[in-house]
Formats: sequence, structure tokens, C-alpha cells
Amino acid sequence: MEVSFYRAADGNLLPSLVRLLEKIYTSGRRCLFCSPSEERVKAVGKALWTFSTSAFIPHGDRGFGFCDQQPIYLASVGENPNNATVQVLTDTFDYENYGKNFEKILFVFEDSSQVERAQTLYADLKKNLENVNYWEQSAKGWERVL
Repeated sequence: MEVSFYRAADGNLLPSLVRLLEKIYTSGRRCLFCSPSEERVKAVGKALWTFSTSAFIPHGDRGFGFCDQQPIYLASVGENPNNATVQVLTDTFDYENYGKNFEKILFVFEDSSQVERAQTLYADLKKNLENVNYWEQSAKGWERVL
């Protein structure tokens, strides 16, 4: 399993999430986006509809139906009805309850108060996993810092 931490620049969380979800979608992988915040789940869903006039990222949630057919499934709980191989988490570092049976997990955050928690989890996971990365967003893009 690969685990990556992405610290978005201040005020850039939603656009960063959309671009990461777009990248996962274009790679052909199925994705589960999770946040314990229903507001965040709705905001990401809306952003996926409107982020570009020339592109569309197919996605859905429990309300849309056809959960097993969604390439990107949005949820506030740790379900995986679309058999995603990639999970994107925001607003939580609850690895034990959310991160199960995925090839890749991405923790995306922007709040500076979350840095310590992210770095602690990074250090813990690095002890047991070979492929753990930590990225920070700058004016140049994503830069690997750990």
C-alpha cells in the first residue's frame, strides 16, 4: 500500500482535491473520497460538476444511486460500494476506521493545526510501510518534503 499526505496551500483545499480526484480518474482507477463533514462532501460534489467547462469527472454518492458503478464515490462514512482502489481522505486522519483494503490512500489537508497530526501519522506509518510520502503545495506545484 502507498500512503501520501498532501498539505494544500491556504485557501486551496477544494481546488487541490478536485485536481487530485481528476488525476485519479484519468488514471483509470476507482476512488472513494471520504470526509466526516457532510458539508465537505457536498462541496466536493458540486466542485466536480463545475470545476471546468471543458471536462467532467463522473462521480456520485448514495443519493445518486448506482453506487457500484461510480468511478468516484463521495461519502462521509467509510463505505466502499464502488470497490475503489484509491481512497482520498480530508478532515480526518482516522486511518484505522477509514483506510482499509486500498492500494493507495491520500490524506489531503490545509489547516496548519493539522500538520502535527499528519506528521505524527506519517512517522508511524513509515515504520511499517515502505511507500509513504509527504507533499506540500507551493507556487511551483506539489513538492515532496518528507
